[in-house]
Amino acid sequence: MTTSKDVPVETDLAVRRLLARYCLLVDDRDFDQLTELFTEDGRFNALGTDMHGRPAIREWLDTVPDAMFHHVTNVVVSNGSHDTVHALSDCLVGGKRDGAWSIWMLGRYHDTLVGDGRDMHFAQRIFTAR
Repeated sequence: MTTSKDVPVETDLAVRRLLARYCLLVDDRDFDQLTELFTEDGRFNALGTDMHGRPAIREWLDTVPDAMFHHVTNVVVSNGSHDTVHALSDCLVGGKRDGAWSIWMLGRYHDTLVGDGRDMHFAQRIFTAR
């Protein structure tokens, strides 16, 4: 069980806004804007594929299937160390295959974030299947 350290409401809202923005940008295939949500040297590990830096993340995003959707829920935000914030969230991923929408997988994001408010970025994002 994860216990949350107290975070200001503004920080909690900023994290939730960033998570929602990420999902919308993936689903809309706006990968250039999505890449900007990471720090320059950000790390993204998606189902075992490990990427470091915006160029590597951007290149990997071209492998994301069309007609995809995300739904993020159960967000828990806590203070980290060295001016970071951590977030755990569950994610339902689905998409359209053969003309029908379906759920592809359930997963969990483990995020380390830096910055404040609208200047918050992913320093590390790890996505694992559940």
